[in-house]
Amino acid sequence: MTDLWQQGRDPIEGFRILRIGLDPDRAALYERINERARQMFENGLVEETERLVRKYGASAGPLASLGYKQAVQLLRGELTRDQALQAAQQAHRNYAKRQMTWFRREPDVIWINGFGDDAAIQQGVVATAEHFATDIR
Repeated sequence: MTDLWQQGRDPIEGFRILRIGLDPDRAALYERINERARQMFENGLVEETERLVRKYGASAGPLASLGYKQAVQLLRGELTRDQALQAAQQAHRNYAKRQMTWFRREPDVIWINGFGDDAAIQQGVVATAEHFATDIR
């Protein structure tokens, strides 16, 4: 497999790629992340984690993922509920920041400021795609 990978491949021809990235305000993004983590805890994350720990053990790989890891720490008594929530929120914010760093390295991305659930942003994305398609013809 390594040999095949090193040989490379011919580029795909006859296509142009449109890359659109959403770039919401960081404070607004972090607010949404914090709210989502809070809802996860309120809607049964800890109870779900407790069932999974009983069934698969606390060392099951998926329980090391965002949110579950902090719920496991809560169940072990390592964190209070508030500390677990805050740790989950921080971990999610850190992950979002790493994602943005990764995507910013992508070439030729058209960045649009806002969230994808905003109708005006959706219209902007459609307009960008239509303009891109028109330039091809």
